[in-house]
Amino acid sequence: MTIRPYVAADKEKCIATFKSNMPKYFAEHELADFEEWLDEQPERHTVGGTDEYFVVELDDKIIACGGYAYDKEKNEARLTWGLVNNSLHKQGIGRMFVEYRVKAVKNQFPSCHIALDTTQHVYPFFEKLGFKTTQVTENFYSEGLHRYDMELC
Repeated sequence: MTIRPYVAADKEKCIATFKSNMPKYFAEHELADFEEWLDEQPERHTVGGTDEYFVVELDDKIIACGGYAYDKEKNEARLTWGLVNNSLHKQGIGRMFVEYRVKAVKNQFPSCHIALDTTQHVYPFFEKLGFKTTQVTENFYSEGLHRYDMELC
């Protein structure tokens, strides 16, 4: 397994990974948001910058993607668009990848606060990694798909 920075040529493989998680983990309308966000990554990404996005490759296939965005004013990094191909859930890839991103944030911004938002389907996973729920907004992403705001303790 290899983790490397996202490049524009990864877009379609990241979209396929995203689609493997629909509709349980992501609402249909979020696909367009994700595509647009990926289009902006090559312009926003700088190694060691305030926004980074990565892919995880296994056998020349992208099996996961995710990153972070740092807000200097808040001294907060938010984990962004993190996902693992649905066929590979519960194999430790997600845990390893979250730990990788948290370490990357701490290396760049040692004193910053780390947060994320996720759904009711995934928040227990993040709790096991030391995140705690700070707010729940029902039907935020779509009907029946609730938002859980979480922070790393």
